[in-house]
Amino acid sequence: MAWKLVLLDEVSKVLPDAPLKGSDIRVELPNASYALPSGEKLGPLTFAFDVSAKGFIEGYDAPADVDAAGVVGESSRDPEKQLSPPLVFGDDHAWLKYAVEARVKAELGFPLPYVALAANGDVRVLLADYHRHPQDANARAALKANAPALRLPLLTASLTKLGVGDALCFQARGELSVTATLDWTDVYTTNLQALTKLLSASTLVAFEAKAGATVSAKVRVTDDYAVIFSRPEPGRIRVQVKKAVAREAGVTADLHVEASLTDPTAALAQVERVLEGLLSVPLATFESLMTKLETHTLSEAETKVLRIVLDRLGFQELEASPSALRQAWEKLRADARTRVQALAEAKFAAGFRYEYLRLREQTTLLSTVCTDAQAQMLHPLLVGGDMATAMHRMQTEGMTLEQCLLKEVNRESQAWGFSLRLGSWALGGNDARDLTQVVQRNSLEREAPQRVSFLGVRSYTSTLLTPYAHWTADFKADMAEFRKSPTVADFDLGLYLLLRRDARKRGDDDLRQCVDEAIVWGALDDAEEEDVLKRIREAAGGKAIETRVELKLDNRTLRDVILHAADPDAPTVFARALARALPWYPVPCRDRPAVRESVYAPLWRAYLDQNWSASDAAKTAAATLKNHPLVGLFAYTEGQLGNSMLTFAEVIQKNPGTVAKWRDLRAGLLDLRNNEQRSPAVFGGAFKALSQSWAQSFHLKASGAFFLELASRGGNGLATVERTFTVTVPDTGASIVFSKSRA
Repeated sequence: MAWKLVLLDEVSKVLPDAPLKGSDIRVELPNASYALPSGEKLGPLTFAFDVSAKGFIEGYDAPADVDAAGVVGESSRDPEKQLSPPLVFGDDHAWLKYAVEARVKAELGFPLPYVALAANGDVRVLLADYHRHPQDANARAALKANAPALRLPLLTASLTKLGVGDALCFQARGELSVTATLDWTDVYTTNLQALTKLLSASTLVAFEAKAGATVSAKVRVTDDYAVIFSRPEPGRIRVQVKKAVAREAGVTADLHVEASLTDPTAALAQVERVLEGLLSVPLATFESLMTKLETHTLSEAETKVLRIVLDRLGFQELEASPSALRQAWEKLRADARTRVQALAEAKFAAGFRYEYLRLREQTTLLSTVCTDAQAQMLHPLLVGGDMATAMHRMQTEGMTLEQCLLKEVNRESQAWGFSLRLGSWALGGNDARDLTQVVQRNSLEREAPQRVSFLGVRSYTSTLLTPYAHWTADFKADMAEFRKSPTVADFDLGLYLLLRRDARKRGDDDLRQCVDEAIVWGALDDAEEEDVLKRIREAAGGKAIETRVELKLDNRTLRDVILHAADPDAPTVFARALARALPWYPVPCRDRPAVRESVYAPLWRAYLDQNWSASDAAKTAAATLKNHPLVGLFAYTEGQLGNSMLTFAEVIQKNPGTVAKWRDLRAGLLDLRNNEQRSPAVFGGAFKALSQSWAQSFHLKASGAFFLELASRGGNGLATVERTFTVTVPDTGASIVFSKSRA
């Protein structure tokens, strides 16, 4: 069954009696002007048409004619990044679009796959039929040719009636989903405080993940989308799912994303690893110690081990009451199980939300070209909102996907930072700097409220001072809700910094440099260096290792940093950060970040004021440090240039513009203050200024240390700052994530 236009004489009068080319056709149809079936069934769903159904006609013949559904448009300038729309302007073609609304109901006990757009709770979908015509065709004649039998996108049979260059579109608000699989180590580097809070403050933790240890989840997002069927050539149908603009204002205040593990019981296998990381001894050992405590058979040596563990857990006072200790331990085990699952689901949901907010309207989420039979198989699934089954059918049928942003995210994606797949696109090439802005609107109205997202990434791969090294800064600013006139205060801010070293066999000095970087960013403390080195050597067994140090500031913490960037002593704080960031070297004045800070911070502070040349810096360093008890004869080395020992002066020489970059860094932070209700337009300039300090790994490392000290001055202190040090042995697939519990 189809629908048709009636009262053609009256309807045609509102169209120009002229060629489609150059005609501006935007016509809302009176209710009495079209005839619709009373209802259509699609499985358990009923699509009802009543007197309240809205209908309209639109015409498209040139790029100035914008199709809100994204079915008709210009050819993509970069097809590898974004596909062209199904119907492309050109070759003297024009289109008439006939659209009508339908209400949807479901059988008792069957959940609706769509959500309400209107405030009255009615669940409605938009159905559109696109007919291609020559541009010189008369608009009224084209209307009369189409009017007797318009196609309904609800009906699978309508696909057989598609002519070449025609299309059907079904638009609704509903659920889109993707299945993702990640390494557990990627999960541990996000929201790790949920686990470390189970320990006493300032306690080192090391979580291990064995080879192949992964976790999977189904992530769901509720949004407006369009399912489009078009015919590019005889015998073939292109099937697409696109992100769509909402058709009514105020449909939602926030983007709803949720994640659930596909197999929650599989996460329980990882809980044992987590518990051993919390305990710092094998789980069986701790259980044995508790049993011996209960039976009063602990040896003196075993008592010492037990007390160390109880001190980590904050259970010192329970040693005298074994039953209370057992009860507290069982509660901690249960808490760990709950938190591990919540931790994983939070990683999936936050990562997907981060990426989805950065998709432009009309982004193609899924596209394939298939046979008529395959399209007819997919039709009831896609129109019925069952995206997951449709995706599975595409895979089993071996269909080739032109584009798929709904595909499974696998563990090769390297889900670092805020994203589910940051590593796959931000860690390549020599130097990349980009700030992307995406504006989403919650209706088709010109002045509709906006939800704006910014993504700023600077990444670099080194081949000079630190071969096999990569670093990335990922700045984000996005809005949870739509706003008419958004300001900086409406944005959720975040910053992620990464230092990564490729897999290679490492000598002692090289390995100490890696651990030193983790200490600079507070993932470890100086006193833990030897324990961590021992743990890494045991895990590596002489094989190549990959390391990465990660630092993440959430919205509250980054705003604390922005606030305290205005502190009068900020230059002194940055001087201390520069001193800590100096490369590790096996001499007493350079082998620990805290010592480097005490020795070199005064030099850096003077340099920020006077901006010495490298040669002047060498002379000043030699003269200043010659009597320092920790420097000794190394003061002579500090006075030399060109010996490749990365002295104070050589670091200045090899990282030019440090003073200017410091000023830009501070200015960029101050631009982000919201006390003056600044416009989001400031983000472009702020990111440009901030990113100057991220072009060299030394400056990035110093920036991270600077942010840490400013964050410690805020109301949250360092408790909400994520800092992790991850070591991976590629040959075995084993990984260890080191971090600290925070007060």
